[in-house]
Amino acid sequence: METRAADAKSASAGTSLSTGTLALFAIAGLPVGGYVTTLAVYLPNYYTRHLGVGLFVVGLAFFLVRVLDIVFDPILGVIMDSARPRWGRFRPWLAASIPILMVSTWAAYFAPAGVGVVYITFVLLVLYAGYSMCVLAHAAWGTALVAEYHGRSRVYGWIQAMGVIGAIGILLAPIFVPRILHAKMEPIPIQGWFLLIAVPITFGITALFGPEPHQATAAHKRAPMREYLALLKRPDMVRNLAATLLTTFGPAITAPLYLFFFEDARGYTPDQANVLLLIYVVAGLVGPYFWLWVARSFGKHQTIKIAAGCYAVAQTGLLLLPKAHAGEMSIAMFAVGFVASAFAFLLRAMVADICDEVRLETAKDQTALINALQTSVAKFASTVSVFVGYAVLTAFGFKAAEGAANTDLAMWGLQACYLVPPVACVLIGGLCMFGYRLDEKRHGEIREQLHLKEQQGSLAAGLESLGGALEPAAQLNPGE
Repeated sequence: METRAADAKSASAGTSLSTGTLALFAIAGLPVGGYVTTLAVYLPNYYTRHLGVGLFVVGLAFFLVRVLDIVFDPILGVIMDSARPRWGRFRPWLAASIPILMVSTWAAYFAPAGVGVVYITFVLLVLYAGYSMCVLAHAAWGTALVAEYHGRSRVYGWIQAMGVIGAIGILLAPIFVPRILHAKMEPIPIQGWFLLIAVPITFGITALFGPEPHQATAAHKRAPMREYLALLKRPDMVRNLAATLLTTFGPAITAPLYLFFFEDARGYTPDQANVLLLIYVVAGLVGPYFWLWVARSFGKHQTIKIAAGCYAVAQTGLLLLPKAHAGEMSIAMFAVGFVASAFAFLLRAMVADICDEVRLETAKDQTALINALQTSVAKFASTVSVFVGYAVLTAFGFKAAEGAANTDLAMWGLQACYLVPPVACVLIGGLCMFGYRLDEKRHGEIREQLHLKEQQGSLAAGLESLGGALEPAAQLNPGE
């Protein structure tokens, strides 16, 4: 307990958390990585190929849920900014997401055959509500936990690394569990059990042992709705949201197309496709450490530009390789995953810096709302990608049913959709960073001014308290 309190105090002062404390805090990101992988790649494919739901229906269901989700996240952010639970500002929200995710995960990953758009939409809506609660609470908690410019990149790098570990676990589970049980099993139910076990354990650890950040005086002031809307007029915020939208949508559109692309278009077996995806995910565990080093040398926004150019080259290489060459494709998939790992955690760390700037200029803490805006944009981009990707496949006449024969035009459309939108979107996302001004120097100035204001606020509060203590003495008559 003393170590946790010391870590929270040092974090608020801008110093780094200990590795052990950071691991306990970041471990809640583990099942989130599992959800990202299955919701984007496996669940839509499972509904279409194994439950017989149409491509357009599945894409529409995911799209409708995220349209509602983009409204839900800012509302949740406003509530988080306003509420001050006695057990901590963010940990109660993380804990409250556990039962919501448990029930909705069971309904989504163990769905019966014959389900329609109403069932899928409702279940996904509840699932994403719980997902929003945990992701937003964890992200906003990380923003308040560490004040230093590069320290925040370290925090979100750890969270992303935990997510990668979760993604690796959820990919390996369908490989090893059937072998252990000596039974043929579908991957999705196994992945559902993985999540049902991981969510209460990891969320519980973070909720119980995560350090509570120091709350500045401004954190207790609430902002009216017009000031929340004003956030969208801030140039750096707009650049961040645009980059988040594009660098999320680009790689995300490949997710629902992944199994179709590698199995139907490139000639790999299902097992080979799973191994290639695992290599892509493992690269995301290594990549953040490299990109953190680059960001320390050039700054976060400059690193986003560099990574965008590298991603375009790596993604293009996937189509230049010959079909069914697992060795060369393994290297190419590692390269794509390595580069793609740069975007999410750096953009999240940049949002944390924007939170400080907003708090300095408005004297109001809008941490949860600002993180909610970015979260909703990222989630919207990932789900629109499912709708857009499946709509394109439908337009080209692609047939998703097992054993279906597809025309050359359908296969061409599949490969074009796997290459052009990701490369174009990520490159434009990198261009959004031109003109971004909140670099390390500017953030250092903001932190100094915030520290000075906090000191002045503490001094004023002390003088007020002292004045209250002396007031009764001033009312005494002479000689009393």
